[in-house]
Amino acid sequence: MTLRISVTDQAPIHANSSSAESPLLSVKLAQACERWGYHRYWMAEHHNSGIFACPCPEILIAHIASQTQRIRVGTGGVMLSHYSPYKVAEQFRMLEALYPNRVDLGIGRAPGGDELASQALAFPAQAAHGQTYAQQAEYLQHFLQGSMPADHPYSQLKVTPEIDTSPSLWMLGSGSGSCQFAGELGMGFVLAQFIDSTTPANKIFNAYRAAHHAAGHKHPAQTMLALAVVCADNAEEALQIASIRAYSKVLAHMHGIRDGFPSPQQTMDAIKKMSHSEKGYFDKCLADIIAGTGEACRQRIEDLVASCQADEVSVVNVTHTFEQRLRSYELLAQSFEIF
Repeated sequence: MTLRISVTDQAPIHANSSSAESPLLSVKLAQACERWGYHRYWMAEHHNSGIFACPCPEILIAHIASQTQRIRVGTGGVMLSHYSPYKVAEQFRMLEALYPNRVDLGIGRAPGGDELASQALAFPAQAAHGQTYAQQAEYLQHFLQGSMPADHPYSQLKVTPEIDTSPSLWMLGSGSGSCQFAGELGMGFVLAQFIDSTTPANKIFNAYRAAHHAAGHKHPAQTMLALAVVCADNAEEALQIASIRAYSKVLAHMHGIRDGFPSPQQTMDAIKKMSHSEKGYFDKCLADIIAGTGEACRQRIEDLVASCQADEVSVVNVTHTFEQRLRSYELLAQSFEIF
């Protein structure tokens, strides 16, 4: 069976672009990825960010769905800790009614932003910081599937429009914390190895599958490996593009600088002057990215999939220019022959 390859779009603000242009570029990329044979197109959620421009993926995927014909659209993901599960269920029931059998709802417990953003999103209440995430996820599933226990006060709530289909539910995680919970609920599970490529995917997926089986779900477990991938026409160019992303993480996580991506020249100059700790973190971030020609990237992806038996792969790609990102997805599609 052909491996399903999908896209997770973080809506990066590219060089010579703006946050206002970023959503339009996401639409353009989604249309291209549909032509190239990608299976799903998911938007990520970030708040108070100077480098990512999508705080409301549920709105952007509605527009993307209207501008495409077949590709599944979804969220990678809704940061559920901030929101009412009832409202999220209503939003995605509406999306499913408008675009039946094309909608995925991926959820996560991370804040998708800084402490100030979390406080503003929770106002006038206090930020929950993920403390109620488990209950929110359970309620969300009950609302969408009409399975709220009869003795619960919310059992009489209607989630409109009332339709026969439901969005596909996925839970996102970057380690072992969410996998068992996703299995217990019967959601699909996405392992975000683009955050940390050393995460033991095989062990985590096996724990997820075991929890899914123990819960007695009749539908099959679904696993997705989310990877950072940069393809270019040659290995040197791919490494340069990936280095810019790795250096931007050094700036963000070690120096609190999150106002745009560095240029190729800034990155090259910075690498020469890095401290020991900066270089160590840079090397780690660079190792988290699969970079090379399309064929080289395909081989590494297939090896990873074989090692953990993932059902699908989703590709995250953050580049200095939009043209580089477009070319990267085109080359990867060509290498997997999914056109």
